[in-house]
Amino acid sequence: MTSLRQRLIDSWVVRSLGAGVVGSVLDHTVGTVCALTGLSTRWAAMAGKVTGAVFGFFALRYFAFVDHRTSLVGSAVRFVVVNAGIAVLHGQVTVWLRDGTGLPYLASALAADLLVVTPLSLIASRFAIFPRHRVDGAEPAR
Repeated sequence: MTSLRQRLIDSWVVRSLGAGVVGSVLDHTVGTVCALTGLSTRWAAMAGKVTGAVFGFFALRYFAFVDHRTSLVGSAVRFVVVNAGIAVLHGQVTVWLRDGTGLPYLASALAADLLVVTPLSLIASRFAIFPRHRVDGAEPAR
């Protein structure tokens, strides 16, 4: 019987969330620095998202979704398309929260992450960007 700890480590959800946490730290560091230097909220949010996304793509591909067999180019194109849409939604929610309600940039961006990025990224990554590799129509053991 596999221990709970091992099952969590083997879970694509846990590995994805771990990659997301590191990507989020990069995202918010870059976004906050950009906002503090006078860049508009929209551009600061997008600069942070792009930085976090580049890290996130490689972390997801090589760490979280080890059970896929998609080409680098194919998965990169799908990742860019999906995350471009997510970035626009994230930017709009961040702008609404910061400029519309007066929340500080970092609080606005983190809230937008929880509301927009986390659920959409998890679903899209598993089922559209890095789908499980099937052998003869069967699901892999993981």
